[in-house]
Amino acid sequence: MKIWTLIVAAIFCLSLSSCFERVVEPEDVFDAIRRGGTYSPASKMIDSWYAVEVIDSQTFAINEPKSSQYNTSYLIVGNERAVMFDAGSSERPAGSKSMRQVAALYTDNPITLILSHFHYDHIYDASKFEGGVTLIDRPEIRAEVKNGLYTISMLESVDAEATPLKVTGFIADGDVIDLGSRTLDVLNLPGHTTESIALIDKARNQTFTGDFVYKHLGGIIAFAPASDLPSYKANSDRLLQLTNADTQFFGAHGIPRFGHDWVSLMSSELGKIVRGKPDYRYVAHYLAPGLPVRLQQNANMSIYTTPLVDPPLFWSKWTLLLVAGLGALVFYLIYRVGRLLFVAV
Repeated sequence: MKIWTLIVAAIFCLSLSSCFERVVEPEDVFDAIRRGGTYSPASKMIDSWYAVEVIDSQTFAINEPKSSQYNTSYLIVGNERAVMFDAGSSERPAGSKSMRQVAALYTDNPITLILSHFHYDHIYDASKFEGGVTLIDRPEIRAEVKNGLYTISMLESVDAEATPLKVTGFIADGDVIDLGSRTLDVLNLPGHTTESIALIDKARNQTFTGDFVYKHLGGIIAFAPASDLPSYKANSDRLLQLTNADTQFFGAHGIPRFGHDWVSLMSSELGKIVRGKPDYRYVAHYLAPGLPVRLQQNANMSIYTTPLVDPPLFWSKWTLLLVAGLGALVFYLIYRVGRLLFVAV
């Protein structure tokens, strides 16, 4: 009886995450669009990897339809300068154009690279921009700039440590970037990550949101190490207040263009979470293999966050110690089962 008790306990601990519903798979995140296909006739393939939608004569959505999360970066051009908002996913094939080379097809103006945040699928070609990168001005980021270089850490990228990037400047929340007859208001919107940025073009009523909000069946990700649900809710409300019902929003994943109502729906669902009245269920997500995550869902709006507790506590040293302890227990159980079975033989 003792042997079977140990076996059952070990199997339970090792297979816990497989017991949960898989809501979304990598190949299913595009709804009616298939991976590799464009989301509308306006988005046209320019080579075997990139598609470009000309939003207007000075605004370009550079899509990566074959990437696993349908990434989009944005080239925002003024009469004198341009901003490249994000630097591409890490999935483009060897020998294909870099995001810098694609941007050069659409403007001769000097380009300022701004990263919407530091996750791996937005920074891949950052080192290809000879002018370096302009970072959001936060104390913890400034403190890590050494000799004019900033290295995005494994924790920030949720992947391998990135190539050190030359820092050419900082932008702060509330700054206005002048591109020449076109301006962009800078917002630092913690929630998805602490360094998350949105850019607002008030004259054209366009808002570029990175991963803070997007329309993608993979859902809004709030289980990253730097995610914060109360901040997400507060900054969603702030974004709604600074935009209007006619604002065109452009996100970094899925179908790029969406409206004010989508942001409002996200804010509403975040409100349920923050007020302690969510309707969670546990699911598995392909971006967090082996980790059962909580899902708050309303129609096509899905918000995924960490199991049991909110992200700051989940990613704290105390949780890591608990996980280490449970891991040690699992290995001990396996050892005991193996030892007992060996002795029995």
